[in-house]
Amino acid sequence: MKIVEEVYDWAWQPEQRRATKKLILHHAAGSGLDARAIHRLHRQNGWAGIGYHYYVQKDGSIHRGRPEDRVGTHAAGHNADSIGVCFEGNFETEEMGPEQFAAGAELLSDIRDRYPGLTVCGHRDLNATACPGRNFPMERLKEESEMAKLTQEEFNAMADAWLAGLGERAPGDWSREARAWAEETGIIQGDGDGRFRYGSPLTREEYVTMEYRKKEGRA
Repeated sequence: MKIVEEVYDWAWQPEQRRATKKLILHHAAGSGLDARAIHRLHRQNGWAGIGYHYYVQKDGSIHRGRPEDRVGTHAAGHNADSIGVCFEGNFETEEMGPEQFAAGAELLSDIRDRYPGLTVCGHRDLNATACPGRNFPMERLKEESEMAKLTQEEFNAMADAWLAGLGERAPGDWSREARAWAEETGIIQGDGDGRFRYGSPLTREEYVTMEYRKKEGRA
């Protein structure tokens, strides 16, 4: 993941943050502004400079804002223990594009990996505002960034559990006669405990075995 390092002229050096408990997501409520433009606007507000720690643009580029270890200025009453990430655009009226979404998910995953246990929320969850907008893909970003944190072993375990669950599904009545025939002829064989796991996906190995049994006249 590439972070574009910007050079800012701070009105003063923001104080160091002593705790990190929340990851707060925002939108810029508009398009066409880069990180330096937001820095200038925030200075005009009387702030030290850009209040967000990261700014994700529509083209998928990620720009550093305020240093990550410094207190931000982005959510009143919650700046002292949070990291703020802003996304270019107005998600009250528009949808997030794939490049911006992918970059945001990767950034969130990286931050969550370095600060375990973070609460991920929108600005509107903490203050009286519509930010980050009704169309902001909050849940998708949270899910995608969580999935990105999985190790291969964790992913394999989840996949195995999902597949096992499919096998436990009860078969439908519409297949009763076909199932009885397949069990009687031996095309389908159980696992020794009387379970045939009809809901499980059919592997190529299982398919060729069934075809072989038919060829040998077992069906």
